[in-house]
Amino acid sequence: MNNTINITRTAFIAGLAMTSLLAFTPKDPPDVVKQLSEQATPLTQEQLNTKVPHFYCFDYHFDPQPGKRYWLRVSSTRWIERYPDGLETRFKILGHTTVKGAQGTLVVKVAGDTDKIASDNAGSLLAFIPDKGNEVMHHWFRHTRPADDDWHDLAKMQSIE
Repeated sequence: MNNTINITRTAFIAGLAMTSLLAFTPKDPPDVVKQLSEQATPLTQEQLNTKVPHFYCFDYHFDPQPGKRYWLRVSSTRWIERYPDGLETRFKILGHTTVKGAQGTLVVKVAGDTDKIASDNAGSLLAFIPDKGNEVMHHWFRHTRPADDDWHDLAKMQSIE
C-alpha cells in the first residue's frame, strides 16, 4: 500500500513539471474569504519548513471522482489537488490560522475545470490543512457560496510529509 502511494506521489510530482501554474488570484472573492484572510497571518519560512505539510492524501468517498485525492504544496503560496483521473485543481494560500482548535494553513480554490468540479474558481471553496503534529490531522473544508458558517471534516490525512 505504501509502495503504491510512493509511486503515485512520484508520478504526481513528475506531472507537475508539465503543469503550467496559473496566477492564483480569485476574481471577486466573497466577503467571508476577505474576512478570513485578514484574520490569518502570513506563513513564515520556519512554518513552511517545519509545520506545513509538503504532501498528503486522503480517501474521498463522494462525487465527483471518488478515490484518492493527492495534495502537494508546490510553493510558499500554492497547493495542487490531483483527482484519480489526473484532473488538477489549484489553491492559493491565504495564511496561517486556527480552525477547530488546530493551527494550520487556510487555502482557497482558484483554478480547476468547473465543468467537471462543482465549485467555482472565485473563492467559493476554502480548505484548512492542519500543521504537522496536530492531534487531529484531517482535511477540513467550508463553502462560501452559499455562506457556510462552519468547517466540515472531510477525511483523515494520510502519508503526511
